[in-house]
Amino acid sequence: MQNNKIQKYLKNKSKNQFTNKTYLDFREDLLNYAREFYSDNILDFSETSLGGLFLDFAAIVGDSLVFYAEQQFNELDYETATNINNINKHLRKANIKNNSSYPSSVEITFSVEVEKDISSSQKSPKPYLNHLPIIKKNSILESNNGIQFILDEDVDFSSDYKQRIGELNEDGSPYSLILTKKGLCTSGFLTTESISFPENVNEEHFLSCKLENTNVTSIISVVDSSLNEYNEVAYLSQSTVFSKIKNADSEYIHIKPAPYRYVIERDFISGEIFLRFGNGSGKSVKDDHFANVSDLLLPLKNKDTFGRVDLDPGLLLKSNSLGVSPSGKTVNITYKHGGGISHNSPAKTITKFFEEPNIVFINDDLGLSESKKNTIKESIIIVNEESAIGGAPAPSIDELKSSIPMAIRSQSRIITYSDLITRIMTMPSNFGKIEKVVALDNANSSFSKDLYITCKDSEGFYTNASDAIKLNLVKYINEFRLIGDNFNILDVPIFNFGINAVIKVASEVDIETVVIEVTTRIFENLRFDLLEIGESINVNEIARVINNTDGVVSLMTNKKNIVVNKTEKDNWHDFDLDITREYSNNIVDPNIHYVDGFIHPPKGGIFEMKYSSQDILIVAK
Repeated sequence: MQNNKIQKYLKNKSKNQFTNKTYLDFREDLLNYAREFYSDNILDFSETSLGGLFLDFAAIVGDSLVFYAEQQFNELDYETATNINNINKHLRKANIKNNSSYPSSVEITFSVEVEKDISSSQKSPKPYLNHLPIIKKNSILESNNGIQFILDEDVDFSSDYKQRIGELNEDGSPYSLILTKKGLCTSGFLTTESISFPENVNEEHFLSCKLENTNVTSIISVVDSSLNEYNEVAYLSQSTVFSKIKNADSEYIHIKPAPYRYVIERDFISGEIFLRFGNGSGKSVKDDHFANVSDLLLPLKNKDTFGRVDLDPGLLLKSNSLGVSPSGKTVNITYKHGGGISHNSPAKTITKFFEEPNIVFINDDLGLSESKKNTIKESIIIVNEESAIGGAPAPSIDELKSSIPMAIRSQSRIITYSDLITRIMTMPSNFGKIEKVVALDNANSSFSKDLYITCKDSEGFYTNASDAIKLNLVKYINEFRLIGDNFNILDVPIFNFGINAVIKVASEVDIETVVIEVTTRIFENLRFDLLEIGESINVNEIARVINNTDGVVSLMTNKKNIVVNKTEKDNWHDFDLDITREYSNNIVDPNIHYVDGFIHPPKGGIFEMKYSSQDILIVAK
C-alpha cells in the first residue's frame, strides 16, 4: 500500500519539474517526503540526528546534480555558453567566418613610361605593343611604415589605361608616353607552407593540418605534389563548385566537380585555422569534367507538367567518399594573413615594391631586349592616391556571439533588408571591415536601394569607404543578390558635434571638481561612440545627466543650443603629438533638426563626437 502511495507521489511531483532550486529547497522537499512516508520509522530529522544526516547528504547530491544539469543546459544556448569548446561549436554552427583581423584595401595607381610608336600619329600617339608590361597578381608592395600590400589582380597595360605625354624630341614631338592604371591591393603577408601527410591512412580518418600563422584572411591556393588543386567547399559532402572564367570584359560561371576539396575549421578563441580534407583514395576519379550538361538533368520523360528543373549533383562525381585524401602527398598551401587598424595607411604612403615584382611583357616574342625591359621596369612608379581603409582588429568573442542571431536568420540570397545587412556585417575579413551600414529606399526608383556605408581610419574615427572597399563590397553582395536588385553604394555623411553648456553650481562645492564630474558623466553615460546611422542625439538625456550631477544647481543653457556642429573651422593643434586635429566638412544646423529634445541627422548621416577632451565644454557660474 505504501509503495502505491510513493508511486502516486512521484507521479504528481514529475508534473512540476524543479529547476534553479537551492540546497535548502531540496532539504525542505526531502523532509516533507520523509515525514509523510517514513514517520513510523524515523521520528527525529533534526540537524544533529541520523535522519538529518541523510537529508543533508541527499540534498547535497540533488543540489549538485541540478547545478551541472543547468550548466549543461546553459551550454546549449550561445548567449549563456561559457565553455570555450561549446562557444566554438555555436559559432561554427552559425557559419561565422570571421576569426581574424581585417586587412585594409586600396587602389594603387601604377605609372610606367614607354616609347611612343613612331608609326602612330602626333595627334593620337600610341605606345609600342611589346613595350606594354603586365604587373602580375600577388606582387608585394610596402608602405612607409612597413605594412605590406598584395596585388589582388593583374595590372595589364594592354588596355583601359590613361596616358599623357612624357619626354619630347628636339622637334617637340612626343618621344615617350606615361601610362597609368589602377590595381586593387589588400594588406597582409603572403606565406606558403608545405605539409607532408603519411601514407596508408585509414579511410575513416579525415586528414587535417593547422596553419602556422593566425589572422589568416584568405586561402589563395592548395596544391599537392601531384599538381592536384584542392577547392574550398562549405562542407565535405559538397561535390561541386562554381568556377569563374574571365574572357575579355565578360565573366562566365561554370559548374564543375570538386573531387579534391577541403573545408576550413576555425578556432575563434585562439584565431587558428585548420584545413580538413576528404577521406577517399581518388582511384575512381578519372577526370574532372563531364560530357554533356543535359546529362545532369533530372528526368522529365512521360510528364505533362513539371515545375522547376534541377541538376542532379550525384552525376557530377561518381564517388562515395567525401573528397580525395592527400595521404602520402606533400601539400603546398599559399595564404594571406595579418591585418588590423594599423594597416589603414594614409594616402601617398605606399610608394615602393617590397621585393622585385613579377612583370611580363605583352607580345614578348617580338624580341624586346633585356636592357629595354629593365628600363621600362625601373620607370614604374606606384602611389596610393587615397587612404587604405577597412583594417580593423579581430572581433571579440562577445562581438562574434552577438552576430550569431543575424547569421542564423540569413539566407543564401538577399531578399530582405535584414538579409542585406547581415551579409555585409558578416562579410569575410579578407574583404575589409565596414563599420556601419544601412539600406534605405531610393526616392526616385522602387527597384533600387540606397546603401550607406562607412569605415574607420587608423585612429578609429569614421571615414568614407575607399573605392577599393566599395569594389570588394560589390563583388561580395553580387554573389547573393537577386539579378534584378540594384544597390547604390553611398558614403555616410559624418557630422562631428560637441557639447557646450553653462551650469550653475552650489556655493559650497569646488567648481573645477563639478565641471570634471559633469564632463565625465556625459562621456561615460551617454556613449556617443555607439550612435548608429540615422540615430538622433538625445538632448533631454544630456540635460538630465547634467542636472543630476552632485553640485549642479541648474542647467542655464537652452536645450536647443547645447549641441554644436564641429567643422573645419574648429580644427585645433595637438601640441603633445604635434599634429592638427581635423573635423569633417559636413555642416548641420542643430536648431533646424531639433524636434522635441532630439536632434536628427540628415538622411543617411551619422553623428560623431570625435575628440571628447575638446568637444565637451562645460562652463560653471
